[in-house]
Amino acid sequence: MPVRQFTVSELADLGVPPDRPEDVEWSETVLVDEHVGMSKYSQERRCVFRDDDGRTYAVTYEAQVDAGHYEVGPPPENHGWYGDSVEAVEVEQRPVIVARWEPVPDEPAVDRPRVGAIDSLAAVWEESGARTPVAREAAAEWIVEHADEVGQLYDEYLDSAGGGE
Repeated sequence: MPVRQFTVSELADLGVPPDRPEDVEWSETVLVDEHVGMSKYSQERRCVFRDDDGRTYAVTYEAQVDAGHYEVGPPPENHGWYGDSVEAVEVEQRPVIVARWEPVPDEPAVDRPRVGAIDSLAAVWEESGARTPVAREAAAEWIVEHADEVGQLYDEYLDSAGGGE
């Protein structure tokens, strides 16, 4: 895992960490500022930024909890960084498929899928970050490439379920 040491002043020059998470929208160097964890008086955040060398790095830091009118502790000193340098991990953006529980929009019948095959497969590619035209093309290619295998598996399923001819 490639790492690089940045001085606190170098990070400040790059706008890392941003003053507020919303400031990411207007930054050319800070790509993401995301919540990682929580303690009583501070939150751990992760900031992904692009350096002058064109590479992307991530650093974690501490920020004050925004609790409105409730008790909050003092802001973390020096963003929770100790010393004059901060270790940044080189990162890259990758599509990652994450399983999560979502509400069921309707009650599909056993023989009626919610959406068509291409749309269903394309949704998987889209969730991993692909643009819709690319996702639909990849889904169609997969269906064509694996059509015989899927048909054979379906026949085997019907035979094992007693529905085959």
